[in-house]
Amino acid sequence: MVRITLQYGSSKYSSFGFAATALCFVSVFGDFAGGSALARMSLSLLGIHNNSRLLTDTYTVVYGAVLLWRDPIQSVLPHLLEAYRIAEKSGYVGTIGHASAMFYSYRAFFSGTELSSLGKEVAQFMRKSERDKRHVMTLSFLPVSKGVSYMGGSTTLHTNDSIEEEELDQVVNDQGLVVLECYLVVRLCCDIVFRRFDALKSVARKYLEYLERCGNGIAQYVHIPRHFYGGLISLHFYRENRDQFWLDRATHSISKLETWAAESVWNFENKLCLLQAEHHYTFGEMEDAATKYKQAIESSHKHRFFQEEAVACEQAAAFHMEIGNSDLADNLMKRALKCYRAWGAEKKAVLLERQLTKRDN
Repeated sequence: MVRITLQYGSSKYSSFGFAATALCFVSVFGDFAGGSALARMSLSLLGIHNNSRLLTDTYTVVYGAVLLWRDPIQSVLPHLLEAYRIAEKSGYVGTIGHASAMFYSYRAFFSGTELSSLGKEVAQFMRKSERDKRHVMTLSFLPVSKGVSYMGGSTTLHTNDSIEEEELDQVVNDQGLVVLECYLVVRLCCDIVFRRFDALKSVARKYLEYLERCGNGIAQYVHIPRHFYGGLISLHFYRENRDQFWLDRATHSISKLETWAAESVWNFENKLCLLQAEHHYTFGEMEDAATKYKQAIESSHKHRFFQEEAVACEQAAAFHMEIGNSDLADNLMKRALKCYRAWGAEKKAVLLERQLTKRDN
């Protein structure tokens, strides 16, 4: 379609042709600049031909899988929601329409969108996918819905908000890698937020390397948090037992974040700094670790990743407590509490508040 457009001129289908090519540039070749340029051309062509029927398709690909690698991730969310709403108004959501809701849900959850409102939106998406008999889509919404409830952001739709290892095993056997990766990243995030590291050891060992071997992320919309949270848990376990397995996972994740941070400081700098801080801590480079923890916190705040600011504060607090800076550690815990409250993670906030009260006493 791109070749035909360049040779004969644009048509109403040209926008999606450019969007699909942009996706190939990003996901296959790792050419984020080229993909971004093609994506913007796609949006320009969409405006010229004003084809509302292709808007959902184009927006889903462009904002859900291409521009987020260079543009602030929060800026893509309204466009993904618009793509879903337009499909919904047309009377036929279809696979692409449900995919736009899927992209929105995970991007929103992992970029710090307030959890209570997000939970209501995800519940609506799930009901629609169930009515449309989109079984895999419904299963893919389920982890983020559980994650919101687990954090305390909404009234639960589930008898059990946690994601158990047996559930992951069942998913990979019955539904495949895409749904597995969705379940895994939410489990990683939840257990790291609640600092239940030991509960993750078996799951992380079983599935992090497995998904790594499968290539550049099976489900692109959760590829980023898999490396961020996977890198954090890997460094934690390497500090415990010096098992090379964990260092290999962490090194791979840091390499990924270095590549992405070169494309978008906004989206990736804070994540990279926190992994680097943990790496310095792991190898006893305490001054460098302290510097990187501070940078991770400041970058998270500047770029409005409230939940990652909270995680960075807690990781830094544990570090400073270890080296005897208890007053600084307490202040970091209090800052984490404010961030969790801003995110809407009320269960975590209550737990952290109790811990702080005990320390004060």
